Amino acid sequence: MTIPSIIPMANLAVVEGELRRARSFIEKRNRPERVLLLRAAPEWRGDAEISSDGITATVVACPTVLSVLDAISSPREPDTFLVVLTPCDDEEIGLSVLAGAIEHAVRPINRWDLVSDDFGAKRLDPRLAKKEWRWLAESLLDAKPRETGWRRLTGPVLTLETALNRLTAIRFGGSSDEEQLDAAALLEWTLSDVTLTRFSDLRQEERDGLGDWLSETIGPVARVVFRMVKSGQGPEAVPLGLAVSELQEPMLKESDDGIESDTSSTRVRITARVRAEERFFGGQAPSVTDIASFAEACESLVVRWSLGSRAQLADEMCDRAQQILRGLGADRLAGASSILDAGFNARLAALTHTISQALPAPRGGDISAIEEAWARLGEHRRTIARATEVEAAASAVRLTRWLALPAKEPGTLRDGATAYLREHAWVDRALAQIWGADTTRVPSAGSAYGALYEAVRERRADFDRVFAERLTTWTETSAETGELVLAENLLERIARPLAERRPPLIIVLDGMSAAVACELAEDIVNGRRWIETGRRDDGREPAIATVPSVTQFSRASLLCGTLRAGGQPEEKAGFTSFWRGRNSVLFHKGELRGGAGTHISNSVLAAIRDASTVVGVVLNTIDDALDRGREDGLPHWRLTDIAFLNSLLEEAWRVSRPVILTSDHGHVLDRLNDIHSASADSARHRLGTPGDGEIEVRGRRVLSGPAVVVPWDERIRYTPRKAGYHGGVSPAEMVVPILAFVPTPELVPKGWAEYSTPVHAPAWWDTPVAAIPPATSSAESTTKKKAQKQRPPLGDFLFDESDVPAAATLGASVAASALLAAQRTFVRRAPDDVEIAKLIDGLVSAGGKLPVTAAAALVDQPVFRMSGYVAQVAKLLNVDGYIVIAETDGGRTIELNIALLREQFLGTKS
Repeated sequence: MTIPSIIPMANLAVVEGELRRARSFIEKRNRPERVLLLRAAPEWRGDAEISSDGITATVVACPTVLSVLDAISSPREPDTFLVVLTPCDDEEIGLSVLAGAIEHAVRPINRWDLVSDDFGAKRLDPRLAKKEWRWLAESLLDAKPRETGWRRLTGPVLTLETALNRLTAIRFGGSSDEEQLDAAALLEWTLSDVTLTRFSDLRQEERDGLGDWLSETIGPVARVVFRMVKSGQGPEAVPLGLAVSELQEPMLKESDDGIESDTSSTRVRITARVRAEERFFGGQAPSVTDIASFAEACESLVVRWSLGSRAQLADEMCDRAQQILRGLGADRLAGASSILDAGFNARLAALTHTISQALPAPRGGDISAIEEAWARLGEHRRTIARATEVEAAASAVRLTRWLALPAKEPGTLRDGATAYLREHAWVDRALAQIWGADTTRVPSAGSAYGALYEAVRERRADFDRVFAERLTTWTETSAETGELVLAENLLERIARPLAERRPPLIIVLDGMSAAVACELAEDIVNGRRWIETGRRDDGREPAIATVPSVTQFSRASLLCGTLRAGGQPEEKAGFTSFWRGRNSVLFHKGELRGGAGTHISNSVLAAIRDASTVVGVVLNTIDDALDRGREDGLPHWRLTDIAFLNSLLEEAWRVSRPVILTSDHGHVLDRLNDIHSASADSARHRLGTPGDGEIEVRGRRVLSGPAVVVPWDERIRYTPRKAGYHGGVSPAEMVVPILAFVPTPELVPKGWAEYSTPVHAPAWWDTPVAAIPPATSSAESTTKKKAQKQRPPLGDFLFDESDVPAAATLGASVAASALLAAQRTFVRRAPDDVEIAKLIDGLVSAGGKLPVTAAAALVDQPVFRMSGYVAQVAKLLNVDGYIVIAETDGGRTIELNIALLREQFLGTKS
């Protein structure tokens, strides 16, 4: 005898229905019985006496056989039916009692009536009456949520799909509100031993029925999962899915001896597949297509976990997958995986090996191989889980691109300072990444990064030496400033023009290098609230620190607006003197901290909120880190790393204040070098005769005396080792970054540029070398433009340019189209046809996307003008609101919809 998993409780609808059926039975057979035994929970919540359709009945709940006998023997009216609700079966009741009952049996109640009542259904789907779904009613009663019951239907019919979807949602860990289980939810269900045990405790017919239903609705993933569950391997479903893709596809794997034979790989794969079939599927493996779909679903799920709060679970699944491959004797195949750590490690090792082979002077072919290896690393689906390693690898690729470009020697000090700010500072930023890279999991990457570091430093040393020579000559012979910004005139040339519109907040980050500044600026402009501005159309400009480049001289000169030495008292007095005629105040680090409930002191907040006061703030976080080192050991700086900086920016934004972010000098970091050319009281300047890597500087900007010996070689230090140093004349110390931000365009000073595109990186930072157009100097560009203006009329040539046969590019065809000509009537100051064609053709050759730096070079535009430039181009190309060209990736990329461009302007789709 089979005992159901639950004895259902009868309700009024069920009892009335059973009474009607019983009356029909006895009337047809002219039977005298009036006792109806129903197999149900011994519980009744309705009235003891009921009447329906002319039938009067007494309903009694009887938990035991004795109570059944007692109910039957109790007196009642002759035509009144007795309905007995009991969990007892025919055998327990006995033949003597059954003889007086309708149909001589304890009737099971109609479970579908109960189900209908629970769901609020007026009708049932006819398919539910089929034999194959007989188990479903009892399962729905068993699975009904005890607290809330089943959610009521919105329509009159309980369909087969609704019944099964609701049941699977409950059985597989969901809620009654879920309408349909998907592959991801099913895979997550396999992770819990509790849910798998509950499933195994279900009746066999329910397990089979649910498995068949989900195999039909979900497809391959369910078919594979239930085959594994049947074999007792359910918990291994997700890790197996990550492993099996490597057992399906052929692979050629690079080895120490060259290329491993495909035959060898196939043999390993076939052997592992046979083992997997026996271990995980009981010898009955799913089809190849089912396995492929299952593997893809597992990978997608783990990728999603990696991006969210379940990254640790994703790591555990990947580790287990590699253990599975090892257990199958196929661990070497993991290196080809696009999801497992072994696959990432293999790709990173291949990339860094390719880089090391190209050093010290990468060529075009080397760069192509490196870009291909970099692209393969990017195809790994869990790079987010190894973000710091990817960041280091990206820096390594960028540095090899830079090494492949021809070196440029600055002609003047200003050229050198600008080159450092706009290019070499980015080199230093990338160097910091590879120097501090964690290569524990891929040790071979460490030696590659070390060799790359040395190659870059050797080339950088040449630049540093030339920069120092230009600085020395300029300082000694004239020190005329021209357009060059110096520490002592930075307030005059940068802060005063901004103050004409509104008093600025001037934040001096002591020791901030240009490399650190470009990182902090990215954080500031990424929110697209602040507008960066500057005096030069072609981008940020540098300032030059004093000699020596130490706080005592350079910061005092900066804050006083004149060459001088001093500490905080002299800085405060000098700052007030510079801004004489208007309110001003300067705060140092010790004055910033607030009391209980305030992050910044009330005096600082009051000054920033006073619209008539110029406010200066000195923050020492970076300079302090040079002394003691950073506790986190990270190679980069973010806004949140600088105490008070984010709060100061927020406060300035609230009161619509311009902000200047600058420093008094930069710094060099200790790279475990140990070159002592001499000893001195200061780390990077001394008196005496210069040696290797040093230079003597004279002139009025030398504030420590008539002359000073300073190193241009970053490896030299004169004092005990610290985390970093300053005081020398390397560009990393001497070049002071200047960042100016305004909250609204109205505060941009007259004649200044608005840097609407938040990209200041050199072209090689985001663009493969092969895609970088040849650089054109400003002199060459001016000569070219003059030649175009002075060109004789076309009639003076033998042939007009339009008469010269040429294959029309897509850009030329669009530029010559009637639609573009019509669009020009609505767009003022639009780029000319030649530039439009260049931009289109450059984007087409790159597959539709280019970094904004590369696109700017194509059309000979400053990067910082590209946002407005692309907006004008978009007015021409984005016809009727369709997006043909646009900025993406936060203004870092220009994207062209090539197919839509063809369709709009040429009437073709290809």
